[in-house]
Amino acid sequence: MAGWTYPAMPARWSDAGLPTLVGRRAELAAFEAAWADVLAGSRQAVFIGGEPGAGKSRLLAEVATRLQAEGAAVLLGTSIAEFGAPYQPFVEPVRALRTALTAGDLVATEDHEGGTGVDPDTLLDRLAGIAGVSGGRRHRGAERDGETEYQREIYEAVVGAIRLAAGKGPVVLALEDLQWAGVTALNLLTYVVERTSNEPLLVVATHRTTAPDRSPALVRAIASLYRLDGVRRLDLAGLDTEDIATYLAAEAKVPHQRARTSAAFLRDQTGGNPFFVRELWREISTRGGLGALRSGRFFAPESVRDTLATRLDRLAAPHRQVLELAAVIGEQVDLATLMAAGEWTPDTTLTAIDEGVAFGLLESAPLPGGEFRFLHALARQTVLDLMTSSRLVTEHARVAQALEQAEGELPVRRLAHHYASARMLGYTGKAVHYLREAAVRADASLAHQEAAGWFEQAAELTEDTEQQELQRLSAARSNLLGGDFAHARDLYEQVSTSGNSLARVQAAIGYEAASWRPGRPGHRAVELLTAALEGIAHDEADAVYIRALASLGRALAFTGATEQAAAVGGRAVQLARRVGDDRLLADALQASLWLGGQPTDAPAKLARATELSRLADRTGDLGQLGPAAYFRGVCSYLNGDPAGWDAAHGDLLRSARVTGQDFYAYMAGCLAYGRAMAAGQFTVAESTCAAMVELGGSFGTDDTEGPYGVQSFMVRRETGALEQVRHLVSGEERPTEHWAPGLLALYTELGMLKSSGRLMRWLVEEDLSRYESSAQWPAVLVYLTEAALALGDQVTTTRLRPMLADYAGLNLVAGQFVALFGSADRYLGSVDSLLGHGDPEQSFAAAEEMDARMGATAHLTNTLTAWAAHLQRNHAAPDRCRDLVDRARSLAQSLGQQRVLTALAALESPGREAGSAAPDGLTRRETEVLRLVGVGLSNRAIARQLVISESTAANHVRSILSKTQCANRTQAAHYASSHGLLA
Repeated sequence: MAGWTYPAMPARWSDAGLPTLVGRRAELAAFEAAWADVLAGSRQAVFIGGEPGAGKSRLLAEVATRLQAEGAAVLLGTSIAEFGAPYQPFVEPVRALRTALTAGDLVATEDHEGGTGVDPDTLLDRLAGIAGVSGGRRHRGAERDGETEYQREIYEAVVGAIRLAAGKGPVVLALEDLQWAGVTALNLLTYVVERTSNEPLLVVATHRTTAPDRSPALVRAIASLYRLDGVRRLDLAGLDTEDIATYLAAEAKVPHQRARTSAAFLRDQTGGNPFFVRELWREISTRGGLGALRSGRFFAPESVRDTLATRLDRLAAPHRQVLELAAVIGEQVDLATLMAAGEWTPDTTLTAIDEGVAFGLLESAPLPGGEFRFLHALARQTVLDLMTSSRLVTEHARVAQALEQAEGELPVRRLAHHYASARMLGYTGKAVHYLREAAVRADASLAHQEAAGWFEQAAELTEDTEQQELQRLSAARSNLLGGDFAHARDLYEQVSTSGNSLARVQAAIGYEAASWRPGRPGHRAVELLTAALEGIAHDEADAVYIRALASLGRALAFTGATEQAAAVGGRAVQLARRVGDDRLLADALQASLWLGGQPTDAPAKLARATELSRLADRTGDLGQLGPAAYFRGVCSYLNGDPAGWDAAHGDLLRSARVTGQDFYAYMAGCLAYGRAMAAGQFTVAESTCAAMVELGGSFGTDDTEGPYGVQSFMVRRETGALEQVRHLVSGEERPTEHWAPGLLALYTELGMLKSSGRLMRWLVEEDLSRYESSAQWPAVLVYLTEAALALGDQVTTTRLRPMLADYAGLNLVAGQFVALFGSADRYLGSVDSLLGHGDPEQSFAAAEEMDARMGATAHLTNTLTAWAAHLQRNHAAPDRCRDLVDRARSLAQSLGQQRVLTALAALESPGREAGSAAPDGLTRRETEVLRLVGVGLSNRAIARQLVISESTAANHVRSILSKTQCANRTQAAHYASSHGLLA
């Protein structure tokens, strides 16, 4: 790799004491295959899993060493168990890349193909927070940094740096002990793997797969990546007897055959765990070696802990105490801290280190910085497990004091860990101080998930009520920025019911912010905000008061109290304008976007969303751009403005991309789903809403399965896939146990008109106003209208028409693009056609123009079909009707729009009333069969007349009886007569 000096390989990987690698032939072969793909330009990722001591790190060392010898650059990073850096294990790899960039070994240019897309200074600045380098905006610690700067910028910088390195030659990114990595690092790993598919990069990561170390977050991350090409898992099993025999033969210098009997014994004792095998052999070799085994003089310990405990017992007391203090310090032990925290002479300390190496506890080669490392995490853990609780606490205090008194920058995360572990000795205050400092730094580097945990830990430790509230507010804010809305609400609610007046207001504002994002009802937020506002002065120039008013307005909108919401939210916007603070005005405008759900509110809403978009660009807060773009998209769809719709979608994608926040990605997905549905791209729409429900699972305990159910229904009804659920629907479902409008739509689509009529009447007799104030009202209105049209119910359509007229000239959309229906004029035309008044032709023409202007082919086919049904009902313009049918069929066939094709077939079915739908979902063939049943023909006679097999005729009859809910052929004949099928 010309011009770049490789990062040094760890000394332990080339140390003479490195254990011999035996077995793992299948695993090494898998790596060879993966490396061949890497050299061909395809990113590969291998996750090595197994129990502690399974040989994961040894296999990683072998692979990395071999590949470096073949010319690869190896970037190694490790995670540690206690209070590691938020982005561990990426710290060391990123530090190496940043050093190469600083030295000019890797050159970043704005236009470099496959590069970063940013200038070199910005790239270095974005990498600073991960690399632990002072300077750069990540260390300003400003309160609002986390709201206007985004993790995605850092993630893109890491990917860009890796691409620059991979442009010089193949790269191995080796990550150890991922089970201890935090959510932020796992998200970064996912981002890297997803966006380097065409780079010569091998990602190798080790992780534990057994409790208690098995990481649920890591399991989810690996599962999500496993769907990608070039990602595989290797779960290491124990060594078999032959592998152990090979190891013993090499260690004992004896023939393989002679070692086989002893190997079987070790296999039985250790389960083939390589670390236990090695440690047990170390013990055996001091007791006479293989001869001791054959003579029966050696009795194997039951575990690694027992093995190491025996060795520790043989150490002199001062030496054991030095190693115990070293274990408290961590897996890596710097000599300066060990000397400063200990009570022994330098000679005693150094002798203890030598003893630790000799006894297989410490590695023989020090790290580049002079630190010593425990040979294995199991070795360190054994030492800790054998210490008394009182000694552990005392040693943690010693280490904390030594770290605090050392020169240089304070290691706040380590100080937080050690003081927290020593809190019962009176160090709670210091523990809280350093926990908060660690959390603030994590927030500044945009590691919000880790920051939230540390703030919360600080709250749990302190007994000071005011401090608890402060830490919980900070933890809730970090959870909010990190996307865990449910946990944020829990913390905000704790403060809102127990804090001082200002804290209660801040908590209530935060609670509402964590409620509207996942679309939760606003009743609890209204309660908290109302109570909090009663406790503070209503200073109309106070930003906190104005934000609380804005939040209350939005919360009221989420309860359906539209008039009150408009008044409160409008007042907040007015006050914010008077103050003249752009950020405050942006907050108030964003909250106001949810005010008013009626068509008449759309112009004002569009104006506010447009103003907010301009403010977002001016302040750099692209988090504000997301909601603004979403509502511009909604209004553009309503108004039939394709250019506005395109621009809004572009801004929403930009907001999601830059912020990296799942919530904005979800909103962008909603709009993408809507565009696909309107265009008739049903496969794309289906995959998009499936991806959205998976994305919605990241919102803590909040989910998006409700919208997903309606979105899936809309796709399936267009593609004719609803027949798959017919057997699950009885027609007798209780409307109070379901979303009644959705159940009505299902009955109507399945042709279960009796059930549809019963449920429609129940809904109309209920108070429809409870639906009118919700974002789902357009869907409720459409489902009722479609049912009334299918039933030919003029009374209900007469009642619904004024409600439809409110949307004249607009498109109909429900919720966050949960359901799109196209032009309201199409429904007005169908209603007027049924009622025999108005000007249906004009309505259909307006709908066609709207559909064509929007490029909404799926809407257009429905409009053409409804227009043809109107003409047929009135026996008017048969040639024009035929033209409409032909156009609709041609488009619907190209889209696979079975719903339209079925409706067109019903229009052409002989003997049917113009525009009438087939009763109870009967197909055209079933209608023909039912007509023949009605005149008394047997299955055999029906088969002869229709030129089908008798068994096929029988199948049609059974389906007819099921759909019409008739018990026998006699009832079916009556049914045919009553529905006019015998005419």
